[in-house]
Amino acid sequence: MTCRAKRSRTNDRVEPLQIVTATPPVEATLRILLNSVPYLIGCAVVRQPAGPDAVAAEVGRNPWLFDRRLTTLQLPDDTLPANRAVALDWPVPYQAEWVGVPPRLLISRLVFAGRTVGVLLGTLITREPLGAQTREAIDLSCELIASAMAMYSAAALAAPSADVDVPAAALPQPDDSASAPVSHYSSDVSALQHPASAAPRPASPSSRPAPLPGSSSAVDLMAAQISSAVSAVDDARAIGRILRDAMNEVSEASAFAVALFHTDRPEVAYRYKVVGVDAPSAELGKQPLDDSPSCFAVRNAERWHAFDRAVTVAGERRRVGVLQVPLLGANDDAMGVVTLQTFREGGFAQGELELIGSIVSATAPGFARVRAAGRFQPAAAADPGAMPQPAAATPAPIQPEAPVAPAAETTEDILNDLLVRCAAAGTPTSFIVGLDPEAGLLRGDRISGSVEAAGIDRFLGLSTATFAISIDDRYNAIARACREARVLTAPTVHELIQPAHDWNEATLIERLAGGTRSAIAPIIVNGDVVGALVAGPRAEELGPAELDHLRMLVDSVGQRLAAAWRAATLGGAAAVEVPADTLQAARAQSVA
Repeated sequence: MTCRAKRSRTNDRVEPLQIVTATPPVEATLRILLNSVPYLIGCAVVRQPAGPDAVAAEVGRNPWLFDRRLTTLQLPDDTLPANRAVALDWPVPYQAEWVGVPPRLLISRLVFAGRTVGVLLGTLITREPLGAQTREAIDLSCELIASAMAMYSAAALAAPSADVDVPAAALPQPDDSASAPVSHYSSDVSALQHPASAAPRPASPSSRPAPLPGSSSAVDLMAAQISSAVSAVDDARAIGRILRDAMNEVSEASAFAVALFHTDRPEVAYRYKVVGVDAPSAELGKQPLDDSPSCFAVRNAERWHAFDRAVTVAGERRRVGVLQVPLLGANDDAMGVVTLQTFREGGFAQGELELIGSIVSATAPGFARVRAAGRFQPAAAADPGAMPQPAAATPAPIQPEAPVAPAAETTEDILNDLLVRCAAAGTPTSFIVGLDPEAGLLRGDRISGSVEAAGIDRFLGLSTATFAISIDDRYNAIARACREARVLTAPTVHELIQPAHDWNEATLIERLAGGTRSAIAPIIVNGDVVGALVAGPRAEELGPAELDHLRMLVDSVGQRLAAAWRAATLGGAAAVEVPADTLQAARAQSVA
């Protein structure tokens, strides 16, 4: 250090350097492409040949990643032109839950030095032909992505050569230390997970052959214990708990679920779901996963189906290993499916799959028995809880309170309370639209009182009824939910506000709200739709439990509105039947 630097009085005030993780070249190029091409809302790159981690990078919305035909695509050299994009009318997978106009698939074969290194998948929301400048931008991006993918492929091919000279004794063995304290099954489980790892160990030659002849007997003993435990219970939830405890002993699953199918129609009749206590596992439980009779494991009659998928946990994209094991009945017909998910690198090992499959098979007779009897929940816990209810309803002071409270409520109180409850549930930007039956329009009625909601209100004009959508609009998610009278989810704000506002305005609203996902619940009073609640936008998608809570909340609001309108129309005579014309007039004045 020079004398001048020593005499400087500002050296101790210099801020330390902030190290920021650089964006990978493929993802950076995808973001540039997304900002350069209009009406392109998402793009992803799939490796060629496709491996366990097929998706190299993804940005924006990519419903095509739910289609295994595209993620496991093996393109010959003469299928598509090299580094040239083609727009196709490809069907959107139903797992993507797309609402609105179906997008177009933008696909390109990425070629570098005469070799196919990947496939570009894009999501276009326009039917207009691509312009010359747009095609030039896409083609240039394809060449840049192809060169980056070739660089990654070369690095992956050169990586194993650096590990050849590493001695076997120096390799880390985390499986033994991680599985040793688990339970008395741990020694057999580690041998099943890594059957070849016993050969290079010179430390304990006597213990090496012991697990191999005893592993099958240990599995049989474990299956017999599980079968005896299952035979002692008579409901699906209890069997699910037994299976969950067994999976905790033999696997490192972060999420566990059992889905039992209906006997007479292709849908799930009962689902038992458990996630870990840590934050990533809790977020993983909110991510949707197909475990219906149409899932891949059931449709292909496989003993199990293991695959990887990408999920967003706390703003970070992570790979999750998924295992689905069908529950087979007497005639080898699938009556359900067991789903396990893990964050562990590499997913589930082959020996682990055999062990899990044997345990699930041991519980299949019990699930078949309770499914045929329709016993999904325990009946013993419900009967004692139902006995105190008549005693609680007998006191005289409780009876007059039920009609008095709704009579004192007004439409303003009920709808404002609905927005307050939505804000407490995690959607502080929710808003309500009312149906104007004479004009056939859904008009903005009110919005939550948060700061973000105030910005959205200034932009859309919800509280001033400036925002209006035709109830017959085919592509608007709110209008569709009201027509079909069912709860729908919308992954983007554009599906909520089109055609009144374009995609750029929807992007601004998403930035104000800090998220894109919403749920629409129609408000039904006396069998008629009078409006809708839009819970969102927010960053996380509403899970099944949250959707059920939203549905119950809106149903209770419909009952409260019916009582309030009846009291306002007839002066509190709640026992008198009100004609439909009178209720319709009250709805038009109070909500629309």
